[in-house]
Amino acid sequence: MPQLSVEERIDNFQEVEFGYAEEEMRREASRCLQCEDPPCVEACPAHLNIKKYVFEAREGRYRDGLDTILERLPFPAAVGRVCPHPCEDACVRYTHFDPIASRAIKRFLADQFMDADWHPKIEAKLEEKVAIVGSGPAGLTAAYYLAKMGYGVTIFESLPQAGGMMRVGIPSYRLPRKVLDHEINMVKNLGVEIKTNARVESLDTLFKDGYQAILVATGAHQGMKMRVEGEDHPGVMECTDFLRDVNLGKTVKLGDRVAVIGGGNAAMDSARTALRLGSKEVTIFYRRTRTEMPADAEEVEEAIKEGVKIEFLAAPRKVFSKNGALVLENIRMKLGAPDASRRRRPEPIEGSEFKVDVDSVIAAIGQAPEVPEQFNIEIGRFGNVIVAEGDTSATSKEGIFAAGDAVTGPRIVIEAVAAGLEAAESIDRYCRSKRQQV
Repeated sequence: MPQLSVEERIDNFQEVEFGYAEEEMRREASRCLQCEDPPCVEACPAHLNIKKYVFEAREGRYRDGLDTILERLPFPAAVGRVCPHPCEDACVRYTHFDPIASRAIKRFLADQFMDADWHPKIEAKLEEKVAIVGSGPAGLTAAYYLAKMGYGVTIFESLPQAGGMMRVGIPSYRLPRKVLDHEINMVKNLGVEIKTNARVESLDTLFKDGYQAILVATGAHQGMKMRVEGEDHPGVMECTDFLRDVNLGKTVKLGDRVAVIGGGNAAMDSARTALRLGSKEVTIFYRRTRTEMPADAEEVEEAIKEGVKIEFLAAPRKVFSKNGALVLENIRMKLGAPDASRRRRPEPIEGSEFKVDVDSVIAAIGQAPEVPEQFNIEIGRFGNVIVAEGDTSATSKEGIFAAGDAVTGPRIVIEAVAAGLEAAESIDRYCRSKRQQV
């Protein structure tokens, strides 16, 4: 896909990639074999009808293709930019050739109508009201499909802007805010009310306010601690806080030398964002090798292309000040036997400590949900995730459902979309059953 040059991109937050031209996209779509039982559909967490929208793109039926996508995904332009495309990994062409670029085709179809004012049809107007706590991809997806069914939907968002991690976790050079705003407006066009700066303290209060069902989709916004000496130093920050502040337009001062700890997409986003804020030397320290790195391969490549350095087999031991400067002490690692993640376990090499002078340290080792105790719903034994039934999204309290990262821990956007769609269907079944009892 065409891109900005490195020199152009690291001076600002302009989108790095540009969409393919129409001729290229139709040619790409024509490569699809139109399998009878397409494995790409099964691999997609939301089970989009990829075969159908790719065929419609090939035929030049762009609006039909977009409508096919919207049946199960209300954010085709956003997901068409940030999804790690598990569907393409399952493509039958992948064995001997490049897979069909179904993500790029999805983006192309959505971009054709970026200037259109969408007003999806509402099936019927219903009396029940649904409250959704959290405006990330799971909450917005559930709101979209519930509103289409005819429910009155209100989203309560604690942050000043809607979008959840799509807004505050993904940098704008990957997901332009114009694109995100456009697709959130499509949800609003269905009559969904989004209340920002509206932290929910009590779910019982929402029931008293007349909502018949509640969906908790608060995401995973809490950064995880490195658990090393000195991590409370003011020069150390968690990636969730860092990216949120930058994405909300706050001033963040990092200095010239930045160390990023971690190997996932959040680490890549943090490192590439640091460069765009003017840092001169950005280094990622990761405790395993590149083979085990959980970040998308293309994100790693783009980070390296932009000048980010990566030190593999290195983990932090402590952070401290020396003569007014910040020092990060790391230790070299070696790989042992596989652990629960099926990756080889990193083990410290005794006596291999080394120190690095830095101005800032960004910890990007993971995120976790933060569910208020006053919600009074069952939380999992391991990790602060909400316990919800896999096929109904129902929690331990009647009328309260949960979906997305708040249930699973941090996952990719399309998985949150799939969870939001499932939750919407479950809430509809619940409301209809209550309606029949009256």
